[in-house]
Amino acid sequence: ILSMLAAAFLRPCSSSTAAAAAALRRGTAAAAMNQRRMIATDSAPENLTAKIAPQLADERRRLFAVVHVNERQWKVTSGDLIQLEGASPLEFGDKIKLEKVLAVGSADFSLFGRPLLPADQVTVEATVVERSHKNPELYYRHYNHHQTKIARWESTETTMLRIDSVRVSPSILSDHSSDETREAATV
Repeated sequence: ILSMLAAAFLRPCSSSTAAAAAALRRGTAAAAMNQRRMIATDSAPENLTAKIAPQLADERRRLFAVVHVNERQWKVTSGDLIQLEGASPLEFGDKIKLEKVLAVGSADFSLFGRPLLPADQVTVEATVVERSHKNPELYYRHYNHHQTKIARWESTETTMLRIDSVRVSPSILSDHSSDETREAATV
């Protein structure tokens, strides 16, 4: 039963790991894992850095970012609008920098933080374009077997942000290149 489970869950991820699959079928799981580690570490850091660096330098590329604001995560690009609910100290026209960036990327690559990307190397800037209240909604509560009814109108404050820019410093690749990428590729 154990060999059937191993065969079902430990399938190779691509055709380039055929040797790992053959070793796994023969029952040598350790040899299969060593083969996978060699494949991952041979091609990971230098080739990725060389491919991503020119794309980061190109100002015309549209980048996206995943930011954490008000206990929610938002995937944003330049020009997007975000509606935040709840009280906020921001005023109309304020420019802010969103520092909790979880991931950034484009159509060809993605960089993920563990859990966040460095705030000095990834910049997401936004402007407050509107502050208002939502339409009032009726909050009604009736407690069974009690003569208690609660009815009130509630309106929550909202703040609308426009994302001005998503920028990544090319130095992010040199700071995290070999050690962390090699470690992530082998695990």
